[in-house]
Amino acid sequence: MTLAIIDRVVQALCVEVDALGSSQSDWRVLAEEDLLHEAAICIFGSQMHFEVAVAAANRARNSGLLRPSAMSNKWQHYEARVIAALSKPLPVEIAGRRRSVRPRFRNRLASLLSATVKRIYGQGTSFQSMLGAARSASQARISLVEAVAGFGPKQASLFLRRIGFSSELAILDTHILDYLKMARGIDLKSGSLSRLSVYEQIEHQFRQVANDFGHDVGCVDLAMWVTMRVAKREAIV
Repeated sequence: MTLAIIDRVVQALCVEVDALGSSQSDWRVLAEEDLLHEAAICIFGSQMHFEVAVAAANRARNSGLLRPSAMSNKWQHYEARVIAALSKPLPVEIAGRRRSVRPRFRNRLASLLSATVKRIYGQGTSFQSMLGAARSASQARISLVEAVAGFGPKQASLFLRRIGFSSELAILDTHILDYLKMARGIDLKSGSLSRLSVYEQIEHQFRQVANDFGHDVGCVDLAMWVTMRVAKREAIV
């Protein structure tokens, strides 16, 4: 698949994404449990396939582990409960196939979620109060990276996108980096994006790409993610 074809597909998908814009979540009306659930998806998603991450976060929620009332000072006990919940196979649908998956790195996932719960609720704060105090999307991202274990700039940006806080922060995953390498000659390892300063530099260049498409950052990177993911899965790029 040539760059010109990829660009045409991205442009077409952007029109569809824009049409769905009104269905976006509004973080201001989400319950704290909903926000922690979204954070869990983003934490887990940095360790495994996104579909498995969603299933794992759903399991934690259905087990009552994301309710503020479930939080206590017994953080070790909380972590053990998360491990137990994630130890059973998860029902997951990937590429149209339904299967049972035991999530890898269960202990690490439980440790990250437990550390996040302790940092936020153990200090008497919440996602709602943290987001409400942020004067900009960039500031909210910095606060999240500091508070949420396992969050780098990409995960924080994804979280803010999913809860409807901001669509102007780019989610620079491997699919987007592959496009930038093809289109702009930017050859960058995803690991280097853990530094916020580097992330912001590449994000600035991606904003220029989004301007070329004539759509906002959130629309373009979602359309590009879908396009590049399918193209690579079908081995046509």
